[in-house]
Amino acid sequence: MFNNRKEMQRRLLEVVEKFRQNGATTPEKTLTPQELGLPPRFEQAMHRHLGSLGIFVEVNGGKYYLVEERFRQLQEQWRAGDGAGEAGNSRRTMATLRIARLATTLLVVVLVLANIFIQNWTIRLISAGLIVVWLMLFVAFIYYSRKPRQHFRIQTH
Repeated sequence: MFNNRKEMQRRLLEVVEKFRQNGATTPEKTLTPQELGLPPRFEQAMHRHLGSLGIFVEVNGGKYYLVEERFRQLQEQWRAGDGAGEAGNSRRTMATLRIARLATTLLVVVLVLANIFIQNWTIRLISAGLIVVWLMLFVAFIYYSRKPRQHFRIQTH
């Protein structure tokens, strides 16, 4: 839906501003998405990922308010580099490592087969070097796959 994390943050800030402008920042001052001037997809998003963030709280079936403290926590997390951006980077890193391992494996296989027909020390040295590179990629892959991912958890009191 969003091209990147910055676009998602920008749209979320727009929604937060609508809540602030209309004073929907406490449980006593809840408003419907229509009263806030939000599109119908706001409620759909609340039943998906947006609702799990805990920034907007639903009260009395269909009325919402903004939890400023929770929004500040999310902004701090964005500044720290946690959250969705880091998860996306981790996935990209894992995909890159997989592709690099595959390419290295294919090169080693091709060189080993070539060495059967053309017995040359240069090919053997290059194959050995690629095997070392493959091992380093394998270790990096294990490191990144075991690295604990930080998820944004909603704190309830």
